[in-house]
Amino acid sequence: MTSDAMGTVRSGALPLASRTVVGRFRERVETQPERVALRSNVDGEWMPVTWGDYGAAVEEVAAGLLTLGVGAGDRVALLSGNRAEWHIADLAILSIGAITVPVYPTNSSSQVAFVLADSSARVCFVEGSEQIAKVLLHLGELPNLARLVGLVDLPGLDRSGLVLDLHQLRGDGRSRLAGDPDAVARAATAIAADDIATLVYTSGTTGPPKGAILTHGNLDWTASAVESMVGLSPDDRFLSYLPLSHIAERITSHIGQIVSGGETWFARSLATMPEDLRACRPTVFFAVPRVWQKFHDAILEQIARRPKPLRAAITRYIDLGAAIVRSRDEGSTLDRGFTLRHRLLDRTIGAKLRQSLGLDRARVIVSSAAPIHPDLVRWFHAIGLPIAEVWGQTEDCGPATLNPPDAIRIGSVGVPLPGLEIRTAPDGELLVRGGSVCAGYFGRPEATALLVDMEGWMATGDLGTIDADGYVSLTGRKKDLIINAAGKNISPSEIESRLAMEPLIGQAVVVGDGRRYLVALVTLDPDEAADWAERQGAFSDIATLANDPQLRAGVAAAIERVNRQHAPVEQIKQWRLLHEPFSIEGGELTPTMKVKRAVVIERHADLVEEMYAEGRGS
Repeated sequence: MTSDAMGTVRSGALPLASRTVVGRFRERVETQPERVALRSNVDGEWMPVTWGDYGAAVEEVAAGLLTLGVGAGDRVALLSGNRAEWHIADLAILSIGAITVPVYPTNSSSQVAFVLADSSARVCFVEGSEQIAKVLLHLGELPNLARLVGLVDLPGLDRSGLVLDLHQLRGDGRSRLAGDPDAVARAATAIAADDIATLVYTSGTTGPPKGAILTHGNLDWTASAVESMVGLSPDDRFLSYLPLSHIAERITSHIGQIVSGGETWFARSLATMPEDLRACRPTVFFAVPRVWQKFHDAILEQIARRPKPLRAAITRYIDLGAAIVRSRDEGSTLDRGFTLRHRLLDRTIGAKLRQSLGLDRARVIVSSAAPIHPDLVRWFHAIGLPIAEVWGQTEDCGPATLNPPDAIRIGSVGVPLPGLEIRTAPDGELLVRGGSVCAGYFGRPEATALLVDMEGWMATGDLGTIDADGYVSLTGRKKDLIINAAGKNISPSEIESRLAMEPLIGQAVVVGDGRRYLVALVTLDPDEAADWAERQGAFSDIATLANDPQLRAGVAAAIERVNRQHAPVEQIKQWRLLHEPFSIEGGELTPTMKVKRAVVIERHADLVEEMYAEGRGS
């Protein structure tokens, strides 16, 4: 780790990427064709796809795209949930030098149309009739869109001039390859590192979505950097469940799996993810803070149902683990008898807890996409699941910093990837420069100029600090920073993440810019609220529970607990319990379950004003 007079931190040099993801994939297919690459649940069985079959499918779909007239530089959209066909379509697009444009399947029809129109997509892969309907609804606004390819069978849809299914496309590809066996190989070998690989659209929380331009070199550089820090092998296993349209999941379970040569399993849905996780038992697992909070709550619920003696033993084990984590934080040591007792309990109780989650084989465990409270991270470390917080943006291929698995510092987001430079601007904003930084925003030169300066430094929008060892700690989002009426700077993210750790609270949005004190908009955790209602014999409807005096008293007590952990200026003086949880469909959450603060505050502006009106004169 080095730094210069400007405070720029580097984690060491990483050689320039000499391969592309497409090249890495073709090598895997050639060297380990019989090994399993992908698994999908079909009628209750996890059916395998070998690397050889994977490669054949990609080759045929790529050749099929050539028959449609798709070539280098053309944009091809991918509108689907996570499935093997997503990987196949993506690699087929990349293999002929075309550009993949992922679209979130949770997007509304107008949002889908915006991305297709903005990228001038010529072809769109779609999953099922629901997604096709979104495109057809705005077809007249998409003059460049020539064909739709269904990733699944689409019975009853008779649009032969527009729609074909994947089987037809593969058949056309086989015919093309029969006459020209090297058609795809020629296109793949012609790809250069500076060629655009994908346009990944931002969530659009501060305006219309923008397509970040990621090159083949960006993707391969990032994969190489991550691999150099965590090590990957054909024995690794990944569970794909967060949207592949988001760069973090794509880098982890798609591109990371290609680099490792291991297996990716596709969860059936978010609802079945816990069950699928136990079946997969991944070695590398990535989750957002909301998922980690759900796991924490589920374990505590399991413990509460155990017989009293066993409950006491589990509690003792967690307490011992917490003490060990605390000693590591403080740099102190514990006596040998203490650590021996913990080791014995870890082999029994700890192993069972990790097995109950499906994380007993996990060696790289990551939290990212939103701030996670250090206390929650410490709790998982205490049960032998050392979460490593990672930080990055769509615009730098996902990870910019990573906590090394053997040198995790809780409360930090780790050190820069090898070869990446990070420094702080005078206002505290973190700036990054290196091989993962995107080439700007597609068709938006003004936005690109604001993102990356003439020296290649990219503005991340995050505020943070860098310690003497190069570990980066976040202090908030620049655009979310609250400056109260007294001029005090307050970052709401830490307060919000701490509130979300309270069992009854689902999410919270703290407000206070230009005001004398902070207020909060709070939602109930649906599962915890339902359990509370069952214990109390009350109605379980969320809207009804939000008005229940006893439940509100429980929320008030939770907020007071959080207040006691913060300075007076950071305490919540008024709050309102909303009648519905935030949702992706409702537009309050991003597809990775990050709260869109501006949307929430705007929608509930009347409640915010009401809280401040009540506090006047106090």
